[in-house]
Amino acid sequence: MSYPYYDDVVRAHADLQAEGLIAPRSNQDAVEQDKGLLTARAAYYAHQHDPSIGLLFKDSGNNYQKHSVDWHVRNTDGEGWDIATDDGVNALPLNGGPSGADPARIADWRQPTAELAQISDDPDPEPPPVDETDIEDIYAILEAMQGQQAEDTHLLLARDDANTQKILDTIDSIKTQVEESLQKALALIVIHRRREDEPVP
Repeated sequence: MSYPYYDDVVRAHADLQAEGLIAPRSNQDAVEQDKGLLTARAAYYAHQHDPSIGLLFKDSGNNYQKHSVDWHVRNTDGEGWDIATDDGVNALPLNGGPSGADPARIADWRQPTAELAQISDDPDPEPPPVDETDIEDIYAILEAMQGQQAEDTHLLLARDDANTQKILDTIDSIKTQVEESLQKALALIVIHRRREDEPVP
């Protein structure tokens, strides 16, 4: 039987590579630390599905912040899985089968944390504030567009009636462009006003 949460190991490996936290290393110690981080991140993900899954405490020999660099353990029966390996350069996922229940491991079970998994819990950065001059510029642009629309409409209506459909199509196109610009501008204004209404801490 393979590790039931191997998909989380693969996901953790892909995420850590994309974040630049694990990469090809030139020495084995660095590879082992990458394996430890992979094990911690995968345990954090797996723990969301199954709270019994955790890390194995290890404060001697090869370890990652006092945890095994390649083991996940279940706290109900001490079952364990080897979930990480390497090729001498890269930390890699491993779909290791269960080692067999061992109640002695239960005492060494540790809960995965975002800190060990190097997952930031910082909120998404706020969008940049809308400067008052930006609002004024938007109004000026909209007024200019409306004036241009009126002028274009007047010129079009003065042309030969044979082009009536073309004229109407052009008017509709201009109207759509103006409405889209208005929607974008109003969205910016709403954001700006919400910021003004927020209480000062």
